[in-house]
Amino acid sequence: PFVLFTQVYSIDERAAEQARWEEASRETIKRTTKPCPRCHVPVEKNGGCMHMKCPQPQCQLEWCWHCGGEWTRACMGDHWFDV
Repeated sequence: PFVLFTQVYSIDERAAEQARWEEASRETIKRTTKPCPRCHVPVEKNGGCMHMKCPQPQCQLEWCWHCGGEWTRACMGDHWFDV
């Protein structure tokens, strides 16, 4: 004889809601930040020039938001205030 087993799953609504918030946060971070070229921590630019400094105490790389490379005199001259 054929026996069908049915398993019922319950959903933790709080966990599901938390997962949706976490995914939304990840998407916002991806859209509004660039990774530090050295340590890859997300960095947000909120105005000013293209000269960035990594906020991680162990990194502190000074880099260019525009080209993603280490900050140089060329960056300073070529795209200090590019948008």
